[in-house]
Amino acid sequence: MKKIIYFAIFALCLTACQKETVQPKVYGRYVPERKDDFAWENEYAAFRMYGPALRPEDPSNGVDLWLKASPELVVDSFYYREHVLDLPYHINYGKGLDCYKVGHTCGAGGLVAMMDEDPENHIYVGGAYDRWEILEQTPDKFVFKLEYDSFMIHGHKYQESITITAEAGKMLNRADVVLTGKEDYEGILWLGGGIYTHDSVENVYMCDHCGIAAYAEDALSDKTAAKMNYEYNGSTSQGRSYIAVVIPNGATCLVENGVLYAVRPYIPGDTLTYYFGACWSEWSDGEKSFPTDQDWFDAIQL
Repeated sequence: MKKIIYFAIFALCLTACQKETVQPKVYGRYVPERKDDFAWENEYAAFRMYGPALRPEDPSNGVDLWLKASPELVVDSFYYREHVLDLPYHINYGKGLDCYKVGHTCGAGGLVAMMDEDPENHIYVGGAYDRWEILEQTPDKFVFKLEYDSFMIHGHKYQESITITAEAGKMLNRADVVLTGKEDYEGILWLGGGIYTHDSVENVYMCDHCGIAAYAEDALSDKTAAKMNYEYNGSTSQGRSYIAVVIPNGATCLVENGVLYAVRPYIPGDTLTYYFGACWSEWSDGEKSFPTDQDWFDAIQL
């Protein structure tokens, strides 16, 4: 009997040890130490969205992009270096860097909206989120929801709820968006994902039938990041940044006012699902990599 008990205890301990050694491939968290950021990552890239403490600086509901050199998780180490060690995450120390400037734009895959009554074809984005909630967190899956109380689109007020899912092995995050508010609009409200471009808009791939809008640019297209990296290591190049937005079953894809976007007609209260993701020409996972723009465009079409 004692042998059976000892064996059972040993088996439980072994199981517990095995669980402890499982290395997460996706990760995310609320970041109060950096003005209410909400940050997450998958194997390919890290991202963040802006919270209420940053509102005085007029942020958007866009997505910021952090480039990663490998599938290794970097969110916590990037914040630690920046806020504890005073080593800016805009500089590549070997693991990657934050070099993508969002400003008040959709950033790298954020939500965009348009109304067909707008004669100037404005591309609308919202502000900082008001509430966050983690819905699921495992080593292979991270799901969270952000809610926005006010998203102004051509003078009409909406509320936005966006649920983002990052999963191991998947290049793109899933975004499920619901807008509520004005429902008696007689025109067409267009909704989808956008990419703010800093470089030549010739480096794009668009497919309306596939619903794909993909982009590549010089990773140091932002002058501030370029200067910081040059002063640190004398480098004037950090490779290429890659970004993509995909709306399944087709979309209207265009480049306008410095934004590459994929949108489709939307009815308030419905759920729009689109996908977005990013990577870096310097990223690798064994033999897997995307050394050229075309490699990225080909991978997004799979």
